[in-house]
Amino acid sequence: MSATGILIVIILALSAYLVLGGADFGGGIWDLLAYGRTADDQRTLISRSIGPVWEANHVWLILALVATFSGFPQVYEEIGRGLAVPVAFALIGIVLRGAAYVYKSYGDGAAGPDHLWGRVFAVASAVTPYMLGVAAAGLATGRLDKGAGLLADPFAALTGGLALASTAFLAAVYLCHDAAKSAPGLVPIFRRRALGGAIVAGALALALLPSLPSGLDNHLGRAAPFIGISAAAGVATLILLWRREFRAARATAALAVATILWGWAAAQYPAIIIGHLTVDSASATPATLRATFAVLVAGLVLLAPGILYLFRVFSRTEP
Repeated sequence: MSATGILIVIILALSAYLVLGGADFGGGIWDLLAYGRTADDQRTLISRSIGPVWEANHVWLILALVATFSGFPQVYEEIGRGLAVPVAFALIGIVLRGAAYVYKSYGDGAAGPDHLWGRVFAVASAVTPYMLGVAAAGLATGRLDKGAGLLADPFAALTGGLALASTAFLAAVYLCHDAAKSAPGLVPIFRRRALGGAIVAGALALALLPSLPSGLDNHLGRAAPFIGISAAAGVATLILLWRREFRAARATAALAVATILWGWAAAQYPAIIIGHLTVDSASATPATLRATFAVLVAGLVLLAPGILYLFRVFSRTEP
């Protein structure tokens, strides 16, 4: 029970990272693709939206990694060795994105032209979610010994593309809400981008179905409810955007993306790495599991209110 509980905490932490940190990465993608007379205004809105809390969102990834290390040490080891290439690229993207954001926002040219750091920020924002998607494909296929070869795998490429499109979709929906409060003229731009992101993400999700590895397609029925919820939430998001109900659209967009992750977890369970490790075979000792689970639950009780309060405080900040 403790092992499954820890796995649930990991999935919840990854879900929070996806819908919060993922939207920050998506903002970087739209920063890269900003164009036209309002390009500078778009970038200003993106920077203002992610600025107060962008670094805090990484706490969810750290929580997931610590829980994996403590509860499933063999999985942590296999990821570190077998998925070293995509994980390394993802971490490089996180570091470069953070440094570039600081230099472009606060450097005033001291570390080089701000617009060049802006490009680094935008490209790194696209690299990280793509590589994390590739790493997820490695877990789903069990291809942990392929190294850089996984980057050329069609299933991994589609999974990385889905992760990238999902973050772009989330960011566009969230930015519609922020634009409505401070830059109404940008709302139509980000509504169109949300529609485009939804179409691309849906197309990639459909393209993934025929190429699912045997460890997933054998249990696809488990994921069917989550797939249905994701599709319904995605459609609801577009309707809410059309009706300019942006606060509700943020919630349905987050649900649409999070349920993709939940569906993958349900289809793969009890395997953590298909063909290699399951929850039972990879778990730590019972005493370690109990202690880890207790600490994680206590940590979430302390962490979640603080994060929610942080978002609440900065959501009231006037532009």
